[in-house]
Amino acid sequence: MNYLRILLVLLSASTLSAQASQLTVTAKGCSALHLYQFNGAGFDTEMDLVKGSDGTFTLDFAYDEAKFRYLGPAPKDALPVLLVPGEQPSVTATCGQMKRAKVAGSPANDGYQELKKQFQVQNGKFSTATRSYQKAMTAGDSAAMQTHLATLADIDQQKQQLMERLQKETPILGRIATLNTYKSYLTSNQGRFSNELDYFVNTYFENVDWNDKGYNDLPWSYEGNRNFTNTLAGAVKGENLADILMQVNSQWPEGSRAQLFALSGAFAALAQKKHPAAVKLADAIEKRFAADYPAPVKQIKQQAAGLRTFSVGAEAPLFTSESPEGENISLESLRGKVVLIDFWASWCGPCRRENPNVVKVYEKYKDQGFEILAVSLDSNRDRWLKAIADDNLTWLHVSELKGWKSTVGRLYGVSSIPQTVLLDAEGRILARNLRGAALEQKLAQVFAGK
Repeated sequence: MNYLRILLVLLSASTLSAQASQLTVTAKGCSALHLYQFNGAGFDTEMDLVKGSDGTFTLDFAYDEAKFRYLGPAPKDALPVLLVPGEQPSVTATCGQMKRAKVAGSPANDGYQELKKQFQVQNGKFSTATRSYQKAMTAGDSAAMQTHLATLADIDQQKQQLMERLQKETPILGRIATLNTYKSYLTSNQGRFSNELDYFVNTYFENVDWNDKGYNDLPWSYEGNRNFTNTLAGAVKGENLADILMQVNSQWPEGSRAQLFALSGAFAALAQKKHPAAVKLADAIEKRFAADYPAPVKQIKQQAAGLRTFSVGAEAPLFTSESPEGENISLESLRGKVVLIDFWASWCGPCRRENPNVVKVYEKYKDQGFEILAVSLDSNRDRWLKAIADDNLTWLHVSELKGWKSTVGRLYGVSSIPQTVLLDAEGRILARNLRGAALEQKLAQVFAGK
């Protein structure tokens, strides 16, 4: 009997800790809706909503604590939403515009929207006061400097008070606040660090409780580190930034989801900037997390593959694509020659204006072992062929006729054109994005000893 009573108590506690709630969605133009969970680099479908006869979607959920999820017909069209035990949120939305959806019946979601507004206001005031202080310092106006320092101190106090209140009232919002509460170096350093960079690195996350497991399921662990890295990347230009980021995030429990989220957020910031530290950080993420989190690591590895093509000395990724005559041309078949991979398109004005310069260097060096493999991002075959003829481009050409969906373009991380990648005879990258006189000078250097 005693065992039975204990079991009943445990079952009752479990039922109370995971309160049943329902999400109701009224959405126009939607055939299906899903609830997505962030995995560190993309989104996994956690649950499907049920569509009723009246066209309304519902989802019963029973979490033991608040969860940050995404609601929509697809990950690219999804609304960030907080699902809190005991709340009965309702959403009014239109598929294709899910981020504009309205959430009612949820104090937590109201609080989240208000928190984002507070961040914007505080950051705006912070930037204005900092610039005003610097301007006053340049002018030697000590009175104005003190006024602006007082303003910065007041902003710091407001941030601290907001964070502490949310930590008590709504812990998930409190965690988000800790990832966004950075205080001014001018008012809060107080002799701790000799320069602002060291202060920034060591204090940006000083309010985070690294052992709080609530960060493991919080996408803001990713967003916070992406914001942090975006700022840091402007000050630290080399590969050693990856080491700094690994050190900062070593404070998370080793191998935890929070650590993965943080490092993948940092990688996202570096990848967008094509920063030299991006590949090094991606390799560290793969080594640490591939076994436990294969899906996000695979996505990061794929992104890093394109970034490697920005590293001088790296081996160029191989590819095969179709020529205008329908023949397959492989990059590997050109080994033994110095090759310029030229990403362009008939509709690209700067590409067309650059073509006469490329024709000039091709005519000069083609008999010395120089070849050009032009990869077109066209989608219209006739326009592609007409541009080749009109610009007298007598070198090798390939295209999948998929525009920006070109797999070769993605393989090389191409996000704008014209772009060029110069390879040596062994297929290693010599330089990237050389045009005009710079390309001619580099080729003169390469062929000087031949």
